[in-house]
Amino acid sequence: MSELTVTAPKRLLAGGLLWASLVQIFIVNNAVVMPRASRQSLTDEIISALGVTRCARVEGIRFCSPWHEAAISAWVVGGLCLALGAVLNTVLLPAGRRRVVTTGAFVLSGLALVSAGLNPYNLRLAPHLLSAGTCFIAGAVGVLLLGSEFRHMGRRYWGVTGMVCGVVSLVGTAVTAVHPVPTFQGLFERVSAWPSVLWIIGTGVVLTRAAWRRSRRPDQPVPGSAHT
Repeated sequence: MSELTVTAPKRLLAGGLLWASLVQIFIVNNAVVMPRASRQSLTDEIISALGVTRCARVEGIRFCSPWHEAAISAWVVGGLCLALGAVLNTVLLPAGRRRVVTTGAFVLSGLALVSAGLNPYNLRLAPHLLSAGTCFIAGAVGVLLLGSEFRHMGRRYWGVTGMVCGVVSLVGTAVTAVHPVPTFQGLFERVSAWPSVLWIIGTGVVLTRAAWRRSRRPDQPVPGSAHT
């Protein structure tokens, strides 16, 4: 990877902040929406239930989420932040196919999250499930690939952590897809989503701090960057 350009720290700072802002999804879903939903179990209630637009039965299960607008807004905003942050953070990666695939995976995951929010579970089930599945899988692939890159940027342990999170998310997605009964479905979904999202948030914090240090000392390379 070539040394970052003069304008790169600004892009990296913006991209890092966008990724770090994904923490709002956890705050909104778990501190605002879930306590007001009719079912409040993290293990049994699927994530998608937080966005149902009216109290009703969906596939035989009753859901009620009076604050669904907040959940949907969090997903849409979060998806846009994930996608735009990925575009800005391409500065981390060397030009080539791996950069395209890694960035594309994050952008696809972000846009799929937007689509999942705009297609509520109880109104457009098939598009919602397709979008959610795409979000989980593409996000996990992006985390796995970027984690692999971090191993070569002087942040080996963070890179390995990312690879582990990506694998856990992929396994969790597979289990969610084949799980035949609703018991613990919420738990499996969160195992699919949370490891990757938490790593992306953490990466956002890492990139923000690195870019901020570089902006204050422009003669120094961003910590963790690789050189050809």
